[in-house]
Amino acid sequence: MDLQGRTLGGRYEILDLIGRGGTADTYRAIDTRLGREVALKVLLDRSDDVTQRLLLEAQAMASLNHPKIVAIYDAGEDAGLSFIVMELIHGKTLRELEGGALTYKQALGYLVDMLEALDYAHAQGVVHRDVKPSNVMTVGNGELVKLTDFGLARRSTDVTQTTRTGQIVGTIAYLAPERFLSKPADVRSDLYSVGVVMYEIFTGTVPFRNDRDDLVATMFSHVHDLPTPAREINRAIPEYLERVIMRSIEKDPLRRYQTAREFIADLRVLQTPQPHQPSQATEARTPKSVATRDQASSTTDPSLRQALDRALAPTRNRSDALEAVLRGMMATRRRRYDEAKEAFVAALYELETIGNDIEYAKTALKYGTMLLQKASDGMRDRAELRDGINRLNNGMRVFHDHALHDQYGEAEHLINALERTAIGLY
Repeated sequence: MDLQGRTLGGRYEILDLIGRGGTADTYRAIDTRLGREVALKVLLDRSDDVTQRLLLEAQAMASLNHPKIVAIYDAGEDAGLSFIVMELIHGKTLRELEGGALTYKQALGYLVDMLEALDYAHAQGVVHRDVKPSNVMTVGNGELVKLTDFGLARRSTDVTQTTRTGQIVGTIAYLAPERFLSKPADVRSDLYSVGVVMYEIFTGTVPFRNDRDDLVATMFSHVHDLPTPAREINRAIPEYLERVIMRSIEKDPLRRYQTAREFIADLRVLQTPQPHQPSQATEARTPKSVATRDQASSTTDPSLRQALDRALAPTRNRSDALEAVLRGMMATRRRRYDEAKEAFVAALYELETIGNDIEYAKTALKYGTMLLQKASDGMRDRAELRDGINRLNNGMRVFHDHALHDQYGEAEHLINALERTAIGLY
């Protein structure tokens, strides 16, 4: 959709495209009434649900007036196009900074800026819900940052982990564990996301990732796995800084920082040179340095972005299926096999219904693994084993068609193990 040269709302003359997103394009435009440049965000998806989210973004941002939050000026609709008008920022996102471009001092300063913006928003009852490097803009010569894209924001009195249609929203790598467990998101969820950004800045990688783009496995890691201590990845990190990072990404919200102000207080300590701290010339590792390895980078690797788009598309069935897979994995870990089977079978049915063959095949792997674990615990059921084998055979065809060689080999190995287990059972 090329809107260059058009005028929306009778006053916003579109000059050029400056950014693309999953549901909206952003243009540089001129407000002909006031004679100033603005950023115009235009929805691509015209569904009622997405339009409602745009209006919620406008309402959330309109209530915020802070130098470190991108300002919103207007919202409207013209010829079926919904749009919001925002402050135009000339700068780069944190995601776009070159690897090694941040010093220790700059990194801490940017994190404080982000937290000050969130502290203000939280005080106004607004939770951002999508804090990540691509939503942090450096301004001018990089003196400070502005927090942008409150497209997933909610009033704290009306916050859940899902949208009205039930899909998990936000970028998986930066979401707090409670977001995957049907629990409400609150200010501590935003602080967890800041903690993940902080971990990435100083280590060059996110704490929970999956090399094969398995989104549900990444979600499971957020809920259950312990992150690698930051100093094991980057020995230049001071011990006190590591303690701050690891506290911010605690799985239990009660063990995290409870407010942005509390988080800022510890960062202020780090900004004051102490004998036990390294020189502030120490370089931080910016997110861009590992963009090609980050499964959640929605702006750099098209294949990863497509994986996220497929898994997080605004359909209730797909979202419910992913959540069911997560429940199945959790039940398997606890050896609650009946509960695990129910969850996996429900997920497989939903994924087959909507034609998501890749997620179906990946889920068949998890289902087959559960059945093999159940059998090794002495609970072998020939009908279940045969069902798992049949689903894995279907999955192998998908892996073959999409050249997913590792998954193909894993499925083949699992089928052989289940076949051997089923021998002699009636």
